[in-house]
Amino acid sequence: MVNGYLTEKQRKHWDEEGYLIVKQVLSPEDIRTLLEAVDSVIEEYIRETQGSDAPRFGQGAFTIIRAIERTDALDTLTDHPNLFGTILALMGPYLQIMGTQIYTRHPSDDPLLGFHTDAGPSLQQIHPHPQSLPLQFKVQFFLTDVSQPDSANFMLVPGSQREPFPERPEPGFIPDGAIQVLADPGDAVIFPWAQWHSVGPNKTDRIRKSVTFRYGQMWSRPYDYETLPPHVLERMTPRRQRLFGYMGEDYHPTDYFKPHDQLEIILGDEWKL
Repeated sequence: MVNGYLTEKQRKHWDEEGYLIVKQVLSPEDIRTLLEAVDSVIEEYIRETQGSDAPRFGQGAFTIIRAIERTDALDTLTDHPNLFGTILALMGPYLQIMGTQIYTRHPSDDPLLGFHTDAGPSLQQIHPHPQSLPLQFKVQFFLTDVSQPDSANFMLVPGSQREPFPERPEPGFIPDGAIQVLADPGDAVIFPWAQWHSVGPNKTDRIRKSVTFRYGQMWSRPYDYETLPPHVLERMTPRRQRLFGYMGEDYHPTDYFKPHDQLEIILGDEWKL
């Protein structure tokens, strides 16, 4: 259907290594717009959480959930024309966005987040078959330069999506084969829930900033929300509303499993056969 948006080399890399790096998804203008919006959100978040326990990954290193509700600048990332075809080729058209996050990673000589897999102990025990559609994956858009090691790089273990994660890893556990993903501003990495991943140290004097969108099959339960606030849905196109789980006023629960208009709404004219 949309396999033309995934080269044979990309498909092979996804099946074997478990992740994809897509270069130059965002233009310099996109990056400037997003950084301005993200910086504004971060400042607001710091004001809201001053003196609280909200920063979870070290002082000054934040994970801000429900990010789509904080700024409309992120809307374009939901179905970005330079990436959405690849997302559809990997996951198929019966999909939804399950969560949106803004990450900041401040300078630190220590790893900023230990190795783990996503989605808790149940999904941790489910591993993808090479030919199956993924249950979930994340797309991380890098807004700052992580083209050199030890810049708060996203880390992963290629091929680990097929292996069970250690039940009780030792503190500071770094598995064999772990790599730091090197990326320029505007690049994106796609990786599944089952891949072992972490965040490396930031030995620079710069703050790493990125935005993550989590996609899943549309019957999966969202992470950040049950229903987005009406004022957020109102600003979105029909496709973006559907990607955030909006099925209309008179929907039936089974619509999340077999919506009659899904292909028309998700594929549109530009993504049709």
